[in-house]
Amino acid sequence: MEVVCVFGTRGDPSIDAARSSGLDTVVVADRVLRRLSTTESPQSPMAVIRIPDQVIPESGHLIVSWGLGDPGNVGTLIRTAAAFGMGFVAGPGSADPWSPKVLRSAAGGHFRTPVGAVADLAGLGGRRLVATVARHGVPPGRLDGGRPSAVLVGDEAHGLPGDVVKAADVAVTIPMPGGMESLNAAVAGAIVAFVLTGHDGTGSGSL
Repeated sequence: MEVVCVFGTRGDPSIDAARSSGLDTVVVADRVLRRLSTTESPQSPMAVIRIPDQVIPESGHLIVSWGLGDPGNVGTLIRTAAAFGMGFVAGPGSADPWSPKVLRSAAGGHFRTPVGAVADLAGLGGRRLVATVARHGVPPGRLDGGRPSAVLVGDEAHGLPGDVVKAADVAVTIPMPGGMESLNAAVAGAIVAFVLTGHDGTGSGSL
């Protein structure tokens, strides 16, 4: 990811560090930083970055937001993908992965994992499609983490579209003995990612 320019307030050590790294830097007043930012109380520094080409990795696991319009959830999924060494892909109807709210929620995840976009399931490169569903799926512990997979996470209110679930190779439901009807979309994606990448899950066998 290419950093075009870094803006910061006087006395911010990040500006000196950026300048030492050879980046273009501009020192601005607090009021200018507020005008540049999309938040009410911005913190120095701020950077202008060039959005890279959104290329889907040829191998490895992916987290895919499908029809997930909430930027907070999309950003958290990008952060999760980075944490577990997975790529991230935005499917149709998902929030723009490069919007300011998504960037803030991802907490730097964009710098640590590939971020791509697809228009259909065929763009996921033949990976096993794992649909996260609120009920009637198998426990995530039954997933074989050795198979490159795309974990599909849908809208929190309506879930994944029926045709997407039907096209998936396996549907996964996280057991919830506490009795809640569903989990937050990003939380569900994180749990499946945690299990898929070789951690303890629920259930036995493999799929």
